[in-house]
Amino acid sequence: MLLSANANIRKIEKLKELGYDAIDVGFTRVIYHNDPYPHEDILDSEDWEKNLDPYIAKAKEVGIKIATTHLPYRYDYTDTESEKFAYCHPLTVRSLQASEYLGAEWAVMHVSTVEGTVEYVKRLFAESGVKNIGLAIENMAKRPINELIEVVDILAAEGYKVGICLDIGHAHINKFFDNNVPDVIAAMGKRIKMLHVHDNNRATDMHKAPFMGTAPWADIMKALKDAGYEGEFNFELQPENIPDPVARETYEKYSVDISKYLIGLFNQA
Repeated sequence: MLLSANANIRKIEKLKELGYDAIDVGFTRVIYHNDPYPHEDILDSEDWEKNLDPYIAKAKEVGIKIATTHLPYRYDYTDTESEKFAYCHPLTVRSLQASEYLGAEWAVMHVSTVEGTVEYVKRLFAESGVKNIGLAIENMAKRPINELIEVVDILAAEGYKVGICLDIGHAHINKFFDNNVPDVIAAMGKRIKMLHVHDNNRATDMHKAPFMGTAPWADIMKALKDAGYEGEFNFELQPENIPDPVARETYEKYSVDISKYLIGLFNQA
């Protein structure tokens, strides 16, 4: 299991220095207008590929895999008549095309209603024209897990390359499954294609490193092994929220060290 982290593609070299084997590239900010976060302009131009080429080269140079990506999500993709959709949707399509261009195997999107998600996944595949990348649909903290499983099963039955991005933090606060992450994993089974690894206090989506919350990590790793999980151990943390650079780097190093411990539990299960 490779150690991966969700991050801006510009941080490839830094992640390699910290000990990561792979990167989950975040395209979430390409739709922002500096509120609440800065706009990411890497896909703004029509010849966006040239903006990505230096990072593809750098990844090969330092020996880090571009494994997965995260598509934009701060808009309602079931509201196709809104002005926000008209702006965000083309950039989401471009983000999926860019994900395939980077060589990623999976791109993450968030689940909505069953019907809305199924329709939008089909639209994304049709309009992007991608052939070699799949969509990993993420479980949300306040939506039933069974809805997500239904979405994936409907699409897979029609031949679409889809799976689940298991967000462990979201599963830990999802009351539809009594906050029981191992039971969520067992229900999802082989549908799980990638992870968002983070911890919380079972009440708030905190995006903390493992063991800084209350998630049952030994049981989670065993459940993943029992489910036949074959993807990366991918963090979705927020070290940028730590203002002191020395403390931030200490936290990042801790995350790498604790991930190696957890991967060891997975391998021994």
